[in-house]
Amino acid sequence: MIVTSEARAEKLAILVWAADPGRPELCATPFYFAAAAAAMDVEVEMYFTARSVELLRQGVAEGIEAAAGSGKSVADFRREALAFGVRLYACPTALAAHSIAGDALIPGLAGQAGAAAYLGRTLDPAWRTLSF
Repeated sequence: MIVTSEARAEKLAILVWAADPGRPELCATPFYFAAAAAAMDVEVEMYFTARSVELLRQGVAEGIEAAAGSGKSVADFRREALAFGVRLYACPTALAAHSIAGDALIPGLAGQAGAAAYLGRTLDPAWRTLSF
């Protein structure tokens, strides 16, 4: 365990931009980290942009295994994060770029939020950030 003199952050914003469904080995880790942080009583928000918004389209994550033959889909990791209270946000610009309509998104999505929302978290001293 790393201990510093700084106060422990209780909020974490995760930018997910490189978790491309075409690269399954990159897709489960952001959800895994989010769930782990939420299990530690950290408030967690995930912001999906670029091709990563595809992971929020119904049916996509269900068909992807992070490790071939594991029997655990990326959707399973996503469900675990949601069960711990992680909030998921989709970038509206990325949704439009990938032709994803609102009715094609998964249930449980907290809403749409883009660069300004994530940047607001990065500038707020109460929040820590990660990117995948």
